Amino acid sequence: MLKASAGDSLKEKPLIPKGLTLLEVASRFEKGQVNYKNHPNLKSVWGIFSSNIFSYFNLILFVLAALLLSIKSFENMVFVIIMVLNTAIGIIQELKARKTIMNLTLLSQPTAMVRRQGFEIEIATDALVLDDIYLLQGGKQVVADSIIQNGELTVSEANLTGESDAIVKKINDKILSGSFVISGTADALIVAVGKDNYIETLSDKIKTLGKPNSEILKSLKKLLKFIGVIIVPLGLMTFYTAFLKSEMDYLPDFLANSELYHDALKKMAGAMVAMVPSGLFLLTTITFASSVVKLAKHQTLVQELYSIETLSRVDLVCLDKTGTITDGTMKVDSYVWIEPEKEEPAVDLPVEEEIHVESAKPSVDIKTIIASMNYALKDNNQTAMALKNYFGSKRKLRSRQLLPFESANKYSAVTFDEGTYAIGAPELVFKGKYMHIRKQVEKYARLGKRVLLFAKAGAIGDKRITGSVEPIALILINDTIRETAKATLDEFQEAGVGIKVISGDNAITVSEVAARAGVPKANKYLSLEKIDDDKLREICEEYTVFGRVTPHQKQVLIETFKQNKHKVAMIGDGVNDVLALKAADCSVAIASGSEAARNISHLVLMNDDFASLPKVVKQGRQIVNNMQNASVLYLVKTMYTILLTIIVLMTANIYPFEPVQMFVIETFIIGIPSFFIALEPNEARFEGKFLRNVFKNVIPGTILVIANLIGVYVFASQWPSITQGEISTVGIIAATFAYLLVLVNVSQPLNKRRSYIVIAAAIVSAFCFVVLGERFFKLSTLTIPSILLLILLMQSTYLIMSIYKQKLIKFWV
Repeated sequence: MLKASAGDSLKEKPLIPKGLTLLEVASRFEKGQVNYKNHPNLKSVWGIFSSNIFSYFNLILFVLAALLLSIKSFENMVFVIIMVLNTAIGIIQELKARKTIMNLTLLSQPTAMVRRQGFEIEIATDALVLDDIYLLQGGKQVVADSIIQNGELTVSEANLTGESDAIVKKINDKILSGSFVISGTADALIVAVGKDNYIETLSDKIKTLGKPNSEILKSLKKLLKFIGVIIVPLGLMTFYTAFLKSEMDYLPDFLANSELYHDALKKMAGAMVAMVPSGLFLLTTITFASSVVKLAKHQTLVQELYSIETLSRVDLVCLDKTGTITDGTMKVDSYVWIEPEKEEPAVDLPVEEEIHVESAKPSVDIKTIIASMNYALKDNNQTAMALKNYFGSKRKLRSRQLLPFESANKYSAVTFDEGTYAIGAPELVFKGKYMHIRKQVEKYARLGKRVLLFAKAGAIGDKRITGSVEPIALILINDTIRETAKATLDEFQEAGVGIKVISGDNAITVSEVAARAGVPKANKYLSLEKIDDDKLREICEEYTVFGRVTPHQKQVLIETFKQNKHKVAMIGDGVNDVLALKAADCSVAIASGSEAARNISHLVLMNDDFASLPKVVKQGRQIVNNMQNASVLYLVKTMYTILLTIIVLMTANIYPFEPVQMFVIETFIIGIPSFFIALEPNEARFEGKFLRNVFKNVIPGTILVIANLIGVYVFASQWPSITQGEISTVGIIAATFAYLLVLVNVSQPLNKRRSYIVIAAAIVSAFCFVVLGERFFKLSTLTIPSILLLILLMQSTYLIMSIYKQKLIKFWV
């Protein structure tokens, strides 16, 4: 079989290599010369186990458990059960999410046409081996460092260098893994695989897709880092204070006194366990991981976990017309002859009466030429496929030179012995004299038709046609609007998310299609073929629809919207969308689109339907809003424990609680309710900063609980008959009641489900204290003075919370 290199089909055609034999492939597999790459955004099984088991706070709890085990204080080791359950749930949920991602990834796994033993077969890209010969064409990503054997490509190395300029690669030129093919076809010889590829030498920041900026993750890491720094010193100081209170002169004597040492160890463990927000980070992971599984049911592959949160903050979605609003199944309706030297009269005749005017055919055979162009160009984009289906793809004419389609110039051209012919955007093919055919083009554009110009040109120059251009015909293409488009756009509107349509098509066509699909203000359209970047940045907010947009202009639009304080999501499917996808806060690709677009995106719509995207937005909002509420429960406990410990140290007192006494709060007021809160539907739009919003509730909640505990000590000092055991009992019950009020506050507005959660928490807590308190939780029997003190504290707590809820007191962070 013979194959001509692009641009010179008259030269002697080189023989196409047969490729490796099966024995040669097997030999390379044995040597490990395989193009296998780890998923950069997917944790390994060991990574999931290690991150859940060997977290910083788990290590602290392990040490405390070991110390308590050494003194056989088994009842105070109940926190170990919670730790193990939390860790197990986290591991199971992450493994489930990992399996879901891997299953969906297999469906969208990039493949390559490789030549082995003279046959072309399609295999996964991670099954390629050193010295394999594989086919590259427009839309494909270069998956291994290679050298072109024959053919010619236009590639972008934006992923590697950040430069958006297209580069022409010819025979013997090297192409690097991570770059993507804009146009052309070529056979390439793989010269490096796996970790030997050039991209693997770059920093992780460059070689992986841009990670979304997760405010939740960043805020929690910052907060937990602070807690992690102070928790150990405070715990040790608590132990040392107990030593000072013992009035012993030497620490060895104190350690030898089992009663004093054991009591000090229990109090230290009680303080440190209460300071650890062990379930908070875990709950974050579980919530995001469960969302991955939920979204998979809606055929959405999450390639970056925290992109769900990012999308929840999105207030502007930018999308292309083709493949999103429309289903991407283009079909040539017909073509109409034109007379370029006359201005088309503005008449409104039915399309059918004009597009079948074929009686006055010019001398050129349009079907023969376009069929030959299709054969020579070998483009595989949607427009090219529509042209092939209508005109065919046969080598009826001999090609001399090719100009493949590029989004930058929006046309393709071929030089035959009979002349040079071009197909593409009328405004760009017939630049100088477009006004002569403008009315005819716009007439069909207003009917929602995609209009291409077929014209004869002088020659092909440097990435463009040169000489005089003679328009011959307009080719009219239908692009069907998705049945779900209007409902999806309505959902975005209800969610407060704006829509911008960015397309390479004629602006009038895009505007008409967008209006039919239900895009608000679709009549506000702008054609960008003569708009410079500065002007575009200045006026882009005024328009909804943008036509004749180049890849660079898409990037400029996304960056400008971000500079204007929008949170921007970009939906794309082609190589021309890659720069914009990289620039967006959250990038979404269509599964049937180009590999380059899929590989660079945070989310992939596996069913090619953006109708699932509003569900992702809602899922993200649920995560952010519920995590905000759940975080309050964990952080109130941590903050009041830190403050209480500091107060106890300053007053030279002993920390009042043992770990077992915090079990009720940690399990029935925080742990279980926070889990249900985190998974509850909540589609309200998130506003403000995560940490600021959290602390608006954490600060009053902390003050409420700490005020109770201070009140216990102040009032107890007036009743000498109240024992230390009673003080601890009143303190833990009062703190639990205050915590119940905090739970009520974060559960607002109370619905049926949340009410059940609060009532269940109150009943179970009361049962633990009344029935099991003395036996399991080391609570003391309360006397009349301590009961009166408890009632006084509970009434005061309720009054303070009521005043706060009436907004007579405001807390600002």
